[in-house]
Amino acid sequence: MCVTTRLVAFLFLLECCLGARNWVYEPLSVEVKTSDPTKLNIEAKLDRIGRDFTISITLDWNYDVDETTMVEAYSYRSASGNENDYTPLPWTMPRQTYKKYTETYYQNIVYKNLANCSNLPKPDNVDPWPRGQYILDKCVANGDGLPEIAPEGYYKVIFQVFGEVDWEFLVISKLTNNKNILG
Repeated sequence: MCVTTRLVAFLFLLECCLGARNWVYEPLSVEVKTSDPTKLNIEAKLDRIGRDFTISITLDWNYDVDETTMVEAYSYRSASGNENDYTPLPWTMPRQTYKKYTETYYQNIVYKNLANCSNLPKPDNVDPWPRGQYILDKCVANGDGLPEIAPEGYYKVIFQVFGEVDWEFLVISKLTNNKNILG
């Protein structure tokens, strides 16, 4: 085996062993719903920056969460993007209390991915959740806490909250592989 071939093979193996995220995503759509806009008004939009898209969200939070507030999230994948082609993925957040959510998923995934583009409260300041306006400005999730390897395709994530106010955030993104044999 020649030196060049060995070097390429070594670099490929090194890249595979690093455990870095092998995908990039492009948000395609975002939808929000709320059962009571006077208690929780939520607006979301996609922003185009150059050739890329980001997500911006404004939350006007005017209610108190309590022990009856439940949170869940589900994810689906489609190879084609056709609405009838989405199948459930094991990457879900089972329905759980708000308190359990803030101690786990909020702290380990949501805050780590969105703190740099938002005024979301720090994980040690979410019980109780502070009322106020929260702005997520041109956010691009960095992938912390998410799977490192994911097949290419279209992904739908539905985040739902149930309680005094029922609300939902749905995003559809296209994932593509960002690695080649040379990294």
